[in-house]
Amino acid sequence: MVDETVSRIPALRITRDVTRTLLGPAAIAALAGAFAWTAPERNAWAAAALAAALFLDGLARAAGALMARRGLRVPRMAGPPSLVLPLRPGTGLAAALFATALALWPMGFPLLASALAGLIAMGAIARLALARVVLTRRQEPEA
Repeated sequence: MVDETVSRIPALRITRDVTRTLLGPAAIAALAGAFAWTAPERNAWAAAALAAALFLDGLARAAGALMARRGLRVPRMAGPPSLVLPLRPGTGLAAALFATALALWPMGFPLLASALAGLIAMGAIARLALARVVLTRRQEPEA
């Protein structure tokens, strides 16, 4: 069933600089921390939700790295690109958009942070589920 719904591409090489990969999530966490520090009674819960989503995203990226270390191919969804299931790091763009939105509307931090946390968590859960399917299925020789 999985083979019918995903196409295979070679595993992403782990040659990217670690600081470049972590720059987007670190920027989002720093923004959330700054807003939680300035108004904890209003922003703390949204910052905590964003921190939990970033942690879940880190777990999903670790699962992807485990697949790459085992030599498994990272599957890619066939069809149009998915906004929920990005297989490449896109949190740098999300951090820039988040910072721009907060600069334009700083009082909307709880709404913007909870929406971003939901999107990050959905993508992380989808990548974890996909990694679980790939890691637990038996490797069959290709014809």
